Amino acid sequence: MNLNLRALFALRAVIADGTVTAAAKRLHRTQPVVSRLIAQLESTVGFALFRREGRRLLPTAEGLTFYRETERAFAALSEIESTAKDIRERRDTPLRVLAQPHIVYGLLPLALGDFSARNPAFRFSIEIRQREYITHWIANRQFDVGFAPQPVDHPQVETELLVRAPLFIVMSAAHRLARKRHVSVADIVKEPWVATHARAPIRARLDALFAANGMTPVIRGETSSGLSACQLAGKGVGVALADPFVASLFVADASVAILPLLPRTEVEYLVLRPVGHSPGPVAQQFIDCVRKTARNVIDEVIRHARDSHAGAGTRHGRQTDS
Repeated sequence: MNLNLRALFALRAVIADGTVTAAAKRLHRTQPVVSRLIAQLESTVGFALFRREGRRLLPTAEGLTFYRETERAFAALSEIESTAKDIRERRDTPLRVLAQPHIVYGLLPLALGDFSARNPAFRFSIEIRQREYITHWIANRQFDVGFAPQPVDHPQVETELLVRAPLFIVMSAAHRLARKRHVSVADIVKEPWVATHARAPIRARLDALFAANGMTPVIRGETSSGLSACQLAGKGVGVALADPFVASLFVADASVAILPLLPRTEVEYLVLRPVGHSPGPVAQQFIDCVRKTARNVIDEVIRHARDSHAGAGTRHGRQTDS
């Protein structure tokens, strides 16, 4: 199968703009040329890419799946162009980092702030992806290093332990359980939960905790983001299970309670690299910095959970900053 790159650009433009006319303007081509490129591409792949609704072209299910795969090619092309520019301008290639949203928000800024201060010439490029796509992109060598929780099982991805992170329960400071020093499954068995989706590692830990006790959590709502789950829990919608990187974003918020979960339950976070891709000295130093920062974040959240609940019973549930 020989795919025409111009046809892939036409596919991208039509999906973005919804009409051949608008796509033609974007590509600086005529409408018949774009239509012909789409027809040729459909003939090459052997299935319809679009269906027509009024004046708009909407991607078929097959077309949308195919388009998502072509984004890998565009990302690779963009990286090649960027690398060529770096070589032309005699600049070091930036370290390409891939991680989930809560890692990017709750861990990497701290690590990068420290590392960049000590390495002024260090350059980086961060992309945010949901966990189920991270191994795919790392395996295809689109990124130099990724950070993701277990499980990771891909023959083209090498892993090493970053850190073992304990889990916490997040809720509104006005919740009846917020005065406790810690909570167990027995304490929260009847509480409504704001949970992440079923494929998320945190959700797997939640389900396993309850299953081990012969119970099922009461799921009030689901969200694809652990950060969103904690925001909703902080507003009293329910309770949420969080790792320390998400929980750390709420340490300064007195309206949110963060409680240790007993018995201690952990999630392993891993460093991901393409098979055969050994990190250079600077990249390894960055990974070591992220690991050290992750441990500091964990210690901070543990300390906050302990100190903010010391004597909570005499404060009528009011939370104090650590």
